[in-house]
Amino acid sequence: MAEGQILQLVALLMVLGLVLPGFLYYTRRAGKAALLRNIALWLAAALVIAILYRTFGGG
Repeated sequence: MAEGQILQLVALLMVLGLVLPGFLYYTRRAGKAALLRNIALWLAAALVIAILYRTFGGG
């Protein structure tokens, strides 16, 4: 791995460390139905962004 890739991995782990506790707290509080709905919404948004990027960007 190159030095830049290692730094990206460390940054990703740091973001995961910040986001994961809030995600787990929300999951316990909101219930599984809301969790599944939110996961479906985020996956749909990511799919739309990926399709738009493939169509219009990424030269």
